[in-house]
Amino acid sequence: MSKQKSSVATQTSPMQDSIKLITKNLLIAHGYHKTTFGVIAKSLNITTTNIHYHFGNKNHLVEVVVSEYVAEATKKHSAIWLDQTTSLQQKVADVVAYNYQLYKKYNQEGKTKHPWSLIGRLRMESDVLSDATRESLASFTRAMHETIGQAVEYAWRQGQLKPDTPREDLIFLLTNLVDSSSVFAQDAGSFTRLEQFFNAFSRVVLSVYTTTTER
Repeated sequence: MSKQKSSVATQTSPMQDSIKLITKNLLIAHGYHKTTFGVIAKSLNITTTNIHYHFGNKNHLVEVVVSEYVAEATKKHSAIWLDQTTSLQQKVADVVAYNYQLYKKYNQEGKTKHPWSLIGRLRMESDVLSDATRESLASFTRAMHETIGQAVEYAWRQGQLKPDTPREDLIFLLTNLVDSSSVFAQDAGSFTRLEQFFNAFSRVVLSVYTTTTER
């Protein structure tokens, strides 16, 4: 009986999906405070009661949206970093390409600096978020450290990195580079600067420790 209830509880309706999608977009564009039930309801031409029915209060809705967003971002990054057919330089390039896809969703002309990452956007308002939402955001950093750590260790074991490579330092730098990508692009004013930063890291840092056969 309990299994049946659990199964039903995990099902989502088209309306719930629509509410989550518009909430994600509004949170990225306008932040936590300006993403109200009233704004969400107006965007979907529904009532705020409808939103309350599906998600209860605003904190719970944000928790669900952030949790799902972080899970998807972690999955995408893991696919890049754990791909054993690509070099670390290629992984960095693939991360840039993935971030650019996200950036283009909210900066279609390619020259604006609108926020494009839910993780980066909400970290600027962490003081007003629930404990569950803050934990979801923090879990992304931990997941990136673990995943990038696996990628670096694999490259080292395969001889793609020199024996004396300071692997912990490399993992630390790559994790922070990935973790702060959206904020860096926002501060720099364009995605081009972020791309240049990633490329410079590959040329200046990675190339020093990459073996000749991998360059």
